[in-house]
Amino acid sequence: MDIKHLKTFSVINRTGSFSYAAKILGYAQPTVTMHIQLLEEEFQVKLFERLGHKIKITQQGEQLLYYAEKILAFSEEAVSVFMEREVGMGKITIGANQSFSVVRLPFILKSFIAKHPSTDVSLKFGSIQEIYEQIRENVVDVAFFLTKEVQYTDLIVEKLFEESIVVVIAPDHPFCRYSALGIQDFQTENLIITQENCTYRAVIDELLQEAGVQPHSLIEINNIQAIKQLVMSGLGITVLPRVSVEYELTHNLLTEVPWKGPPLRVFTQIAYHKDKWLSPTILSFLEETRMNYL
Repeated sequence: MDIKHLKTFSVINRTGSFSYAAKILGYAQPTVTMHIQLLEEEFQVKLFERLGHKIKITQQGEQLLYYAEKILAFSEEAVSVFMEREVGMGKITIGANQSFSVVRLPFILKSFIAKHPSTDVSLKFGSIQEIYEQIRENVVDVAFFLTKEVQYTDLIVEKLFEESIVVVIAPDHPFCRYSALGIQDFQTENLIITQENCTYRAVIDELLQEAGVQPHSLIEINNIQAIKQLVMSGLGITVLPRVSVEYELTHNLLTEVPWKGPPLRVFTQIAYHKDKWLSPTILSFLEETRMNYL
């Protein structure tokens, strides 16, 4: 029984796809198929059934999966423990969406690396759904979400901080004469905002849908710096975390207009898998993160 074969078996079960598992693991698809065939020959069972273009784990596969997950968890734990003892350095892979990487992550990393200079830090970015999948597949150890409260049955999610969300415009925009803006005011404006399934976008979409408001134009960009540049050019308005526009507000490059609509509740949250073994390095990172917020 080979650890690599068990890992392949586990990833196929989670993704429901041989081809997707091959992509995640960095194997050619025939290699993934061979891993499963070798396991099936060793245990004399059928692990997956093909139903059209879909696959489903068998009852015997479910039994093996129980032990495979435990073996993989202990294997990962052993590698982490001995690496940190013998090499004197830890390793952590952090997932985050683009907004968080610009807004909060640099401060956390700077503080953590100053205390743990020998730690090997890897960063992976993506949408909320992509980050969630990365946690489930153990591609990342911990991940940050900057969005409304999220809940997943297989993750432990800690709410760290409620972010202040503001509506900002160019200093010469006509809305500068308004004492406050509501969601109805978006009806005639170009709204420049992050792409769907990213960060706090869902909060804005819900407000627009509930109010029956359709902006004059919706410009979607998954880059905060680009959004700010377009707003400063006078192309439209945007909604961003205050911390991401502090410099522009202070230097009169952007102007905040008070919000009179429903509360825009967005939180910085950190998450990891409920079955994840937390190495000393991961525990130290979690503690450092909490110290930066609590």
